[in-house]
Amino acid sequence: MGKNGKRRWLGWSATGIFVTIGLVAIFGSGFSGCATFSIERDEAKRRFLDRGLEPPEFIGIELGEKTLHLVSVGEGELTVVFVHGSPGSWNDYRRYLMNPKLKELGRLISIDRPGFGDSRPLRAEPSLEEQARQISAALERLGVSENAILVGHSLGGPVVARLAADYPRLARGQILVAPSMDPELEKRRWYNYAAKFPPVKWSISKAWGNSNDEIFPHKGELIELAPLLPGIATPTTVIQGLEDELVPPGNADYVERTMTGVQSMSVRRIEGLNHFVPWRRADLIEDAILELAEK
Repeated sequence: MGKNGKRRWLGWSATGIFVTIGLVAIFGSGFSGCATFSIERDEAKRRFLDRGLEPPEFIGIELGEKTLHLVSVGEGELTVVFVHGSPGSWNDYRRYLMNPKLKELGRLISIDRPGFGDSRPLRAEPSLEEQARQISAALERLGVSENAILVGHSLGGPVVARLAADYPRLARGQILVAPSMDPELEKRRWYNYAAKFPPVKWSISKAWGNSNDEIFPHKGELIELAPLLPGIATPTTVIQGLEDELVPPGNADYVERTMTGVQSMSVRRIEGLNHFVPWRRADLIEDAILELAEK
């Protein structure tokens, strides 16, 4: 390698290290609070047993060459289905699967979205339509084709909305928690571009890489979803923190403005709450589930 080549290599390496340190600082300072990454099954079982609870079922549904992984507890006619954001895993909703009031309702299922957790292949699946197809097919294989309450956080919100649009019999109600829904508010941040930079892409985890790969085309997916929203009839609850800097509160306004065909709509805008609703205000989601179950 010549002197110029060495200088370029050193320059690229230094830039990559600098950006990587910056990204690590961002993720470590709270942005990673958007997700709790998957844990080993033995560890998950131990945590349930420590609470005096029966361990969950870990189920892999084969869909051709793909496998959708989900975790299930309880049984009954009503099913509550939890869909995580980006990145994330079924483990984001572990505390909900442990909640005795929710377990009394029926079956609770938390999904590893395509590209995350133990779902395979472990690569991003940006298509909301394909994600909804896989989730619906997996649920149907488990005997869940209707009477489900769907809960989606962040990017899981539009996945749930696509489920309600494409499979209306499935959804008894939907809860959209800080949902990234409005195409006009879908902005790529500098760290999304930085994560495409080879030294950075090589240094971050597969989950963060897949997250970045599905966020880039997300605006186009939301534009495709938009004309389907007025046709959704499913009773809908939106929970939005007004201090959310990752998914602007205007997304809740967008849902209220566009989902004109729903049987009922409740939009709850919470002062002082940021994007991390499932962890910081679980009570809001639990109450919304119980209310939709009563309806």
